[in-house]
Amino acid sequence: MKKLSAIVIAIFFCSGLALLYLVPERNLSEGSPYNLTTHNRDKKKILIFSSRGGGGHIAATAAIKEYLEPEFCVGSTFVFSNLLQSVDLTSKFRLDKKTSVDSYNEFIRKSWHRMANFTARVGSWYFLLRKRTINKLLESYITTHRPDLIISVAPIVNSNLLKVAQKLDIPFLLIPTDLDGSNATLGIKNPRYDKFHLGLAYDDPAILEKIAGAAIDKKYISYVGFPIKKALFSSKNQRTTKKVFGIPEEKPVILLMMGSQGSDHLYAFSKQIAKIKVPAHLVIVLGKSNHLTRRLHKVWFPKHISHTILGFTNRIPELMSISNLLITKSGGVSVNEAIYGHVPILLDATSTVLRWEEFNLNFIKKHGLGRVVKKNYRIPQLVTKMLNREEQTRMKINFAMFDKKNPEHEIKRLVKQMISS
Repeated sequence: MKKLSAIVIAIFFCSGLALLYLVPERNLSEGSPYNLTTHNRDKKKILIFSSRGGGGHIAATAAIKEYLEPEFCVGSTFVFSNLLQSVDLTSKFRLDKKTSVDSYNEFIRKSWHRMANFTARVGSWYFLLRKRTINKLLESYITTHRPDLIISVAPIVNSNLLKVAQKLDIPFLLIPTDLDGSNATLGIKNPRYDKFHLGLAYDDPAILEKIAGAAIDKKYISYVGFPIKKALFSSKNQRTTKKVFGIPEEKPVILLMMGSQGSDHLYAFSKQIAKIKVPAHLVIVLGKSNHLTRRLHKVWFPKHISHTILGFTNRIPELMSISNLLITKSGGVSVNEAIYGHVPILLDATSTVLRWEEFNLNFIKKHGLGRVVKKNYRIPQLVTKMLNREEQTRMKINFAMFDKKNPEHEIKRLVKQMISS
C-alpha cells in the first residue's frame, strides 16, 4: 500500500511539473491592492500578504487593516490564489480549475483533516521545488506596487518573501496566525536582515520552541499580541445582545462554532449537547456549512435547552460577550478571540487535528483556559462541568492573569519603528 501511494505521488508531481512549466505567467501589474480611499503621497504604503485557506488569515488581515488604515495606505492580496495561481498544482488536475486553497477549504468543511494535513505538507515540499519561479513572481508584484513595508500573515511562503524583501531592501514583518509558528517560518534559517521582524502573540517558551528550527535571533522578535478585530475590545450591552438574538436572560450560553468554513462536527456536537441535564441556551454558528441546516433542525432538544442556529455572521464579538462557554475547533483565531474575550474554551479533538493546531490543545490546558474533548460521548459531561459556577470562576481568574498585549498598540508601534528605521 505504501509503495502504491509513493508511485501515485510521484506521478502526481511529475505530471504537475510538466504542465506547470508550459503555463504562461500571469500579468501581475493589473489592479492596485491598496485601499485607494486612504491613499495619498504623504502616507506610507503597507502591503499585507494573506491567504484564503481557512478563515484565520482573512480575519487577521482585516484586524491589522483596522489598526493601521487611519495612518497608512494599506493593501492586501491573497498570495496563493492571486499571485501564485500560475504555479498551483491542484488547479491543473481539476476540471473546475479550483486551487489547492479551495481543496483545503473543502477538506476543512468535511472534517477531512488528514487530507488537509497532506495538502499542506505536499505544498511545502512543492514550494521548495519551485522557489525560483515563486521568488520571481513575488518580486515582480512587489516591484510593481512598491510598498514601504511588507506584512505577511500567510504560511509556507515567508522564506520566499524574506529573500525578496531583503533583495529589494524593504522592511518585512511576519505575524503568524497560529501559535505554532513552524508553518509561518518554514524555510527560514538564521536570518540576517535588520529590516526583518517576527511578531509573536505571547511570550511563552513553548511558542519559541516551535520555531527553534528557524534559528531567529531574539533581536528580530517582538511580542505583539494576536491580531483580532477591535470590536472584541469594545464594551457591549449583554442584555441588548441577548434580546436581539432571542436568548433567555437567565440561562448560561454555549457558543458552538467550528471556524468560518464550518464543519460537519457541528451536528455531532449538537446531538451530544442535547443530552446535558442543566439549563442552557445553545448558539450554533454554521459558518459556511449551510448544508447542515436541515439536519440540525431535526435534532431534538429538551425544554431546558433552547437554541439558535445562525449562518455566517460578523457578530461573533457580540456573541462572545454573552457566552459562558465556547466550543470550537483548535484554530488560531477562535482560540485567541476566546483568550482576549475571557471565554472558557472546549476544543474539539474528536478526530484528527490539523498539525499546526495541535499546539493549541496543550496551550489552553497548560494555562487553565479550557479543556479538550477527544470522544463524543464525553461532551455532555465536560460541558456540564465547565458550566459549573466554581469552574467558571477558576477559569475567569486564569484569563485575567494571562499576560496578553494590546495588538493594536503593539503592531502599530512596531510598524512605525520598522518604517522609520
